Amino acid sequence: MKKIFFIAIFIIASFFVNAQSGKGYEGFKIGAGIDVAIPVNNLEGTSIGAGADLLAQYGISENLAITGDVGYTALFAKSNGSTLGLIPIRIGIRFFPSEEFYLGAKVGVGILTGSGTSTSTTAYSFGAGYMISPTLDLGASYDGYSKNGSIGLVNVRLGFSFGNN
Repeated sequence: MKKIFFIAIFIIASFFVNAQSGKGYEGFKIGAGIDVAIPVNNLEGTSIGAGADLLAQYGISENLAITGDVGYTALFAKSNGSTLGLIPIRIGIRFFPSEEFYLGAKVGVGILTGSGTSTSTTAYSFGAGYMISPTLDLGASYDGYSKNGSIGLVNVRLGFSFGNN
């Protein structure tokens, strides 16, 4: 059901696509990113991770945009463990205090996979980024997953976007 809701948001947002001046927060953008993940909270059995995501963004005011993202990050196991997979499906906001710099927060559902099982959790994220160009951004965030305890990681993301450029 949640996947259907997320897909519906993308379809609705696609009707609002328009070209504007290319500022990071204007119009509709969709993009992809790659990230490096560093475990920092309750992930002792894992080492560094890597992932990819899709992100949609729609500017709703001069300096505010709504976002939606879905991705996959693999946190590789230390010796004799199993890789932990993280699948976030989130919506959020980005605040642009300037054309290049943004602050963001997201919340949604997270799916944790590994050892042949999967668990749904609450997923959340907060961070900041810098628009290197209208199509390229570099960001860092803290991503948390919570259900009967929590885990967390720091992500460094390089993203490329299409639309409104």
